[in-house]
Amino acid sequence: MSPRTTTTIAPPPHLPKSLPPLLRLPLELRQQIYAHLLPRENTSHPLPSVGITSVSHRLPPTALLNIHPHLTDEVLDYFYTITTWKLIFSHAFNFFRVDPYLNKLEQSPALAQIRKIEVVFFCDILLLKEYPSFGLEAFCAEIRRRCDRACSVLARARRLSSVTVSWIDTTLTGGWEEKATILEPLRKLGPEVTFRIGEINGPTDVDRERFVRAMQDVLGDGRKLEAGLDGAGEEEDDPTQLRMLAFDPRQERHRLQDVKTLGGACGSYGRARALSPYHGTSAHLRGKTVGDASFSDTWG
Repeated sequence: MSPRTTTTIAPPPHLPKSLPPLLRLPLELRQQIYAHLLPRENTSHPLPSVGITSVSHRLPPTALLNIHPHLTDEVLDYFYTITTWKLIFSHAFNFFRVDPYLNKLEQSPALAQIRKIEVVFFCDILLLKEYPSFGLEAFCAEIRRRCDRACSVLARARRLSSVTVSWIDTTLTGGWEEKATILEPLRKLGPEVTFRIGEINGPTDVDRERFVRAMQDVLGDGRKLEAGLDGAGEEEDDPTQLRMLAFDPRQERHRLQDVKTLGGACGSYGRARALSPYHGTSAHLRGKTVGDASFSDTWG
């Protein structure tokens, strides 16, 4: 019987010879590992002080990001490639309590890395019920103003290539011609961006076909528009959950608060251990190393 032979895969020539074993695997295998570690899993407010409502995939664990600088870059690049970041436009979404004018997002290093965004226009019946004098015209102008500011910020996201547009309307008021004007600020996004139609959920006067026509009117000829879902809207947005995210994003972070409480009972060492799986992740997403980020800076 011939002796068993093994094949050693040499690291890429631009990398040093001494590498963690993970980096000696072929890229395809490493990406399969990343896919297993970063499954599709909606994560609310991944950057605690930044007005991003959620991301579509689990955040990279800190332990993975701390193995090797090259691995950190590779994992984060993979994460930004697969994830869709969500912004919600309504009368209160992300403009109270957390980054109300998206100034933090505008200044964040993460903005330069974002490739895919889903924008959700949420026309909420509760506002018109509680403030009937507000009126449909003022209601639409308020949402359009928020969208306009967000699009001004997103226009600076140099790697942004895909924008999914979803529409949730619980008002049952009609008035589609007025509501359609809310979409106009999307023109600010550059010609390199492909637009996709996501979830359309509203009164009978707005179906997918009519919404697509409205988007075509806004974007004009020559812009890339795909009418089908791209996966960002596979799960329909529940209006109650959207309201929770709007009025107090920390309501979606009970698990994190529980971990803080548990760690606090154990002292600072216990707190660090309790938060260890992800305690430095948001710092990496903001372009910092874990060593540069204090506990309060990391979680905001």
